[in-house]
Amino acid sequence: MTDIRAKGFDSPAQLREHLAELEEESPAEDPGVGDEKPMSAEQQIAALRQEVADLRARLTTIRMQTDGMDARPSRGDVHPWLRVLATAATTYLLGRVVQRLRLGAPGAAAVPMIASQIDRRIW
Repeated sequence: MTDIRAKGFDSPAQLREHLAELEEESPAEDPGVGDEKPMSAEQQIAALRQEVADLRARLTTIRMQTDGMDARPSRGDVHPWLRVLATAATTYLLGRVVQRLRLGAPGAAAVPMIASQIDRRIW
């Protein structure tokens, strides 16, 4: 059986040498991170305050752009009682259909699931 990981090397010693060279060239730590000094607590707080100020400015811009615009209420929000009435009527009618067709217990169990699917598609 061929060891795929060692393919291209004449011996395991050559593979170990190659891996050692790779490890020396690229250390596990990120070189950019080690060069920077860690920020003090005051600097971190100042940076966070600056970010909050930037976010507030963006939010103010968005509010100014949307000023005077009213969000249209969705169909379900205009008359919530109408949705309840439609769901109840659908359930009642489906129940009557199941009784007429004499589908029994499986049909009766399916009525609420069918009514919820119809309600979901209508609203």
